[in-house]
Parts: sequence; structure tokens; C-alpha cells
Amino acid sequence: MAETPLDAYLPTVRADARDTVRALVGAIGAVGAPLECKVTYKMLVYTFGQRWHEWVVAVGVSKATVNLRFLYGADLDDPARILRAGSTTAAQADFTDVDMVDAAVVRAYVREAVDKHPNRP
Repeated sequence: MAETPLDAYLPTVRADARDTVRALVGAIGAVGAPLECKVTYKMLVYTFGQRWHEWVVAVGVSKATVNLRFLYGADLDDPARILRAGSTTAAQADFTDVDMVDAAVVRAYVREAVDKHPNRP
């Protein structure tokens, strides 16, 4: 059986972050969008048509948090007020514990990011 990107990624992150990563990955997958995933840029990156430099959403782990990143996050509505600016276009939500992950909220943000992405199929 082939190793999944999640299987490859989890051993590279802090043990206390793994459940949060799993929860975010589960919510992203539940959106049902035609996203491809691979480990790149030291994150789990999701995109369309293997356009890794034009990714949609990513899950990364820093020293203190697990980050849900959106390349075009500045274009998202942010009704739950969970995003912070990452750059001119990017934004991210930070999670310090798996209990902070509201799967329905994550799915809504990912769905909006997919729908608004300029390279959406």
C-alpha cells in the first residue's frame, strides 16, 4: 500500500501537533473538492492540477501552533474571525490544540477558498 502524504508528513512534526493535523486534513478532505495533496514547502499542500506554486490551502506546523494557510486568504470573508494576515494575499488560522478545530468552520473556509481560487477547474 502506498504511503499517503499525511503518512509521510506526520513523523516530521511534533507529536503533540499530530491530532490537530489529522483533524484539519479530515475537514479538508470532507469538502470533496478535486484537490491534490503532497508534502512540499514543509507543509501538506493542496492544489489543483499539480500547480504546487499556486496552492489553495496548506497545513503546516510551527513551534507553537498548527497553521491552516490559504494562499489567497485575503480574499476570504472570515466570518469566524480566525484568519490573520500572512502576506499581501495569504492568510492563516492558528490552532494550539485539536479542540480548537471546528470541522464545519474549516470546511466552510476551504470550500470558499476552492470556489474563489483563480485556477479552479
